[in-house]
Amino acid sequence: MTLLDLFLVCLKASFLSFGGSAVLPLLQDELGRQRGLLRDEDFASALAIGRITPGPNGLLVLPIGYFVAGIPGAIVAALALCVVAFCVLILLRLHTQVAHLPIVRASTRGIEIGTLGLLAAVGYIILIATVHAPRDLLIAGIAFLLLAFTPIDALLVLAGAGALGLLGLLQGA
Repeated sequence: MTLLDLFLVCLKASFLSFGGSAVLPLLQDELGRQRGLLRDEDFASALAIGRITPGPNGLLVLPIGYFVAGIPGAIVAALALCVVAFCVLILLRLHTQVAHLPIVRASTRGIEIGTLGLLAAVGYIILIATVHAPRDLLIAGIAFLLLAFTPIDALLVLAGAGALGLLGLLQGA
């Protein structure tokens, strides 16, 4: 894969991101399954790094770019994000003019529902790549419950999960 190919994949992912994690299956499929450039373990690590990094969710393409092609890969991913940011300004202007149309509302609703399926697929991929012991599943379950049903900050949940991981290491698990 050339850096141009990586740029185009990250550009496509950034265009399809829409402020959430729905793009993750695309990245994992295209870079991992189709091209064999990104192991599931690296994908899970890149996702974790992207989630704890300050800034928008789209920044998760930077660690993915890094795992695929090192520093040049991260730079290419960042450039793809910049192109998308400028294009979003144009799209935002257009969307404000047509958001009230039934066809736009219906399409948006379908995309939202499809995103749920995509996120479930990513969750399954990450689950298989990272859960190797009952303790791992317990940590994931606690994190899910805290994030789904309390107003706790995600960064605190990740810090707590990291602490539980360290505790497991200290206990020899």
